[in-house]
Amino acid sequence: MGQFGIVVGQLVGFLIMLLVGYGCVRLKFYGTVALNGMCALLLNVLIPVLVFSNAVDGTDRADLEANWGVMLLTAMMYGLLALTFFLVAWLLRLRAERGRIFQAALIFGNAGFLGIPLIMALFPQQGAIYVALMSIVDQGILWTYGVFLCEPIPSGGGETPAKPSLGARAAGLLRRFANPAFIGIMIALALILAGVRIPRIILTPLHTIGGMATPMSLIYLGGLFATTRWWNVLKRYELYAGLAAKMLLFPVAFHALLTMGPLAAVLPVTHDMVTMICLISGLPTMTTIAMFSGRRNNMPEYATGFVLVSTLFSLVSLAVVSSVIM
Repeated sequence: MGQFGIVVGQLVGFLIMLLVGYGCVRLKFYGTVALNGMCALLLNVLIPVLVFSNAVDGTDRADLEANWGVMLLTAMMYGLLALTFFLVAWLLRLRAERGRIFQAALIFGNAGFLGIPLIMALFPQQGAIYVALMSIVDQGILWTYGVFLCEPIPSGGGETPAKPSLGARAAGLLRRFANPAFIGIMIALALILAGVRIPRIILTPLHTIGGMATPMSLIYLGGLFATTRWWNVLKRYELYAGLAAKMLLFPVAFHALLTMGPLAAVLPVTHDMVTMICLISGLPTMTTIAMFSGRRNNMPEYATGFVLVSTLFSLVSLAVVSSVIM
């Protein structure tokens, strides 16, 4: 019941901020232009600063060496999630942008705004280092593969375009990595490996700026709910199959793989690390996926619907998963 109370508390706060954003748009305090500005501020400043400040705060090379199993588990989780939902999308015959957004919505859970407070509450002693190490892998994959999945597929209309050269394709790949959040992660990792400590006088305002990301992202998403026809996702059969697979079946199966199979004896991980990563694997859709799709006008209603419905469903699913793996 303690863990259930923590989850409910996080979701109640999540809902209140969503309602504030929804109400502001409905009352015409601001509209689409302001929402676009909020999205740009979040993606280019607030979220990168949040990731960077969390990663470098109190983390050193010794922490990396002692707890690198968290990074390994996070990479394993994303690899299995990506493979699972690529296959699920193929089996459900989801093609083009619909298939890609479906995969993105179910691969990337809301680790930043729901997972981090949950981890800190459940593991008060090691939670901070778990968050820092997980964020390095989590944000690295989100801002590369996640961005790729949320981009529109180039149209093949008109004349057949010339096949891009190897250099052009390499440049395109590098551009996907050249975003503020991923650059912030790489700088943080370099500072940790070099043993450089950020002075508290600098880190404190960075934490303050990064702390704005959570409420603003939820207020933004609430406004997005008011300006998009997100409820159409309720007619999509893949919503129900995807949420059951992602938020119930996958966390339990992943926990069994890590604790009952041959991996249990060889992985350099603790029980708390396994519990943490299995809870993270069952989180609802990351709000950033709706931002990625919204900024390119690539099925934003579909992505936003996944965020809202999965968040509401997580109130039940996280309690169920917790009762099985804890």
